[in-house]
Amino acid sequence: MADFNASVIICEPIDEVFAYFADMTNAPEYMSKVASTEKQTDEPIGVGTKYKEIRNVRGNKVYAEIEYLTYEKNVGFMRRSSSNGLIVDYAYRFSEIPEGTQVEFEGTVHVKGLKMLLMRKFLVKMVKSEDNDHVQNAKEVLEGRVENL
Repeated sequence: MADFNASVIICEPIDEVFAYFADMTNAPEYMSKVASTEKQTDEPIGVGTKYKEIRNVRGNKVYAEIEYLTYEKNVGFMRRSSSNGLIVDYAYRFSEIPEGTQVEFEGTVHVKGLKMLLMRKFLVKMVKSEDNDHVQNAKEVLEGRVENL
């Protein structure tokens, strides 16, 4: 069961919206805590693709490995973020609708170790506060690009 979720309609074609979300190098544009991402694998984005992510969390740099667990072009994907025993699955589903593209997001937090298990409730709240608005932010970025042309 997801720990947090969001849904948004983006008034852009599904190809463009999917490609934007699937490419983690775009994440700093719509995820405020993400400072940078770097692709670690050479092949096109798909199952097994990995990125290194750096976040600014409470004044500290936090490093995470991101790996794509599922990937179906213009339909959806799931990527997993792993950092110091904190694992977050980010699942996205895309649907073409008359207005553009419906994006459905679910975030699920997993923890490793007793200490992390005891802190899970706090960690869910922290991750949710950092990431829950990112699909809305991406909508503003994508729709703003068209307005600024």
